[in-house]
Amino acid sequence: MATNTTKKIRVGVLCGGQSSEHSISCLSGASLLAAMDREKFEPVPLGITQSGQWVSLEGLTKELAIVDGKLPVIPDRAPAVTVNRDGVFAGGKNLDVDVMFPVLHGPYGEDGTVQGLLEMFDIPYVGAGVLASAIGMDKATCKRLFVEAGIPTVDFDVFFWSEWQSYKSEITSRLTDEFTLPIFVKPSRAGSSNGISKVKSWSELDAAVSLAKDFDEKIVIEAFAPGREIECGILGDKASRVGEVRILGDHEFYDFEAKYLDNSTELIVPAKIPVEVEREIQQLALDAFSLIDGRGIARVDFFLQENGEIILNELNTMPGFTATSMYPRLWDATGVGYKEVITRLIELHS
Repeated sequence: MATNTTKKIRVGVLCGGQSSEHSISCLSGASLLAAMDREKFEPVPLGITQSGQWVSLEGLTKELAIVDGKLPVIPDRAPAVTVNRDGVFAGGKNLDVDVMFPVLHGPYGEDGTVQGLLEMFDIPYVGAGVLASAIGMDKATCKRLFVEAGIPTVDFDVFFWSEWQSYKSEITSRLTDEFTLPIFVKPSRAGSSNGISKVKSWSELDAAVSLAKDFDEKIVIEAFAPGREIECGILGDKASRVGEVRILGDHEFYDFEAKYLDNSTELIVPAKIPVEVEREIQQLALDAFSLIDGRGIARVDFFLQENGEIILNELNTMPGFTATSMYPRLWDATGVGYKEVITRLIELHS
């Protein structure tokens, strides 16, 4: 435990960003700031506006909360921050950041871009490195690696928006041969279920592809995998207890509203599954994490089918990080509370 004479580690908590998950990142940042152990760490609140400006959030952290149903946004009026090899600066003052905790979700944050910048400036940071972040962000690349490694995943197809514009009929014909309905149409590099459609009629395909391309030019088609939605958290080299996500209400799938806005999901942890199945899921999660060269943190999502088959859906290198998000709740059920999870992650990388 830190004493009065021990220098606390100054942690830059970086949230916001330019992706469609900007507001979710703000909520993650607010929770992280509130729960961090002040006996060991001194948080330095930082943000990235939707236009890409780095700013100091000192005195502005109350704006990271949902107010009257309105999702938070990093304020443009916040003091500008610059980053270089000498450190992180605001108003000409070095903020003396010892380690960065980039609790950023989606492109321009979770995809290796910010990680590469921090590497260039020799600033230690929490979470996956450049390669793992880039792979984890790209559903298509991740799935190809899983297939090569023999890790079961759903059947999928990949094409670019430019290909769709030129060869729509040919791609449609290919898909109708490869898949039976329903299918999922997803942007390859997006998160929080943004841009995802469940297609139940081939007449819906064009609109679904058009929606997906608003989030990424690279589009993934996935076979429907009926079964229970199962999640496992990674912290360092350990896997959490396994949890099951149940979707309540009228949602077709685990979409953005179900995740964040209308309290229509239930997490059952530990999941009511046989011990040997839980152990297999935990090992598959660790294998997938190692495969992409993961570091520190991840949440790995699976489908558990009625016949007992385990299918890996995707791997998130910076999962939602509010106190009520799935990742902290998985670890809480494993006996590691939210504050301790934060401490362990920082100490792994500082």
